[in-house]
Amino acid sequence: MGFLIALQFLTRIPVTINTTLEENVLARSMIYYPLVGLFIGGLTALVQLLFSFVFSAPVADLAAIVFLVSITGNLHLDGLMDTADGLLSGKPREEALRIMRDSRVGSHGVIVGFLILLAKYVLLTQIPSSGKPLALLLMPLFGRWSLVYAAALFPYLRKGQGAGSFTQNVGKRELLLASAITFGVYALVPILLLPPTKNLLLPPAILAGTAAFGSYIYKKLGGITGDTMGAMNEFTEVLFLLISFPLLFK
Repeated sequence: MGFLIALQFLTRIPVTINTTLEENVLARSMIYYPLVGLFIGGLTALVQLLFSFVFSAPVADLAAIVFLVSITGNLHLDGLMDTADGLLSGKPREEALRIMRDSRVGSHGVIVGFLILLAKYVLLTQIPSSGKPLALLLMPLFGRWSLVYAAALFPYLRKGQGAGSFTQNVGKRELLLASAITFGVYALVPILLLPPTKNLLLPPAILAGTAAFGSYIYKKLGGITGDTMGAMNEFTEVLFLLISFPLLFK
């Protein structure tokens, strides 16, 4: 049930759940966010592979990025753009939060959203064809784990408001179990790739980068919102591609 709830919340895949989704139930479902990320990654890798049979590698890579945005309904990228509008506005904290609530996207959001998509595409093109399925499989895994990290360790600023208000009920238990799933899955990587000594460097690098970005948001806003969690996901996915190239695929 928890996986289906997480799948319904994070994707546009039609899922019917015949139960009342209270906030504590939604919070517990975050344990399964990394598994949903793994599922999304598997579908994205399949799309890239199928397109590569017909089109050149750049076209296949672009198809994968487009699919990744589409299957989530632009959920995380939208949050990133709203966060960029607020944080880059140069306004005080309360004004920045007000800007982030505005459904309209400003120039900062458009530019940052474009740069994030461009970064994903360019970094993906640098990974050898043999490594792209694995990269696309793992990238959303770490991205969705970062959502649990943010929810568990930082206060939610809009209690009782917004689709992400249930995250205030997420604690260390959810983070511990989600982390066990994420890094347990990644522990299989040394079996598939060599050298294993390099593989061991990636998890702490992802953790350090995610922690640094989360601390930056906390310093600027004093906590998190649904928008900043979307930004966290996008940041972590780009960070994964950036780090994995020299550590896993070069």
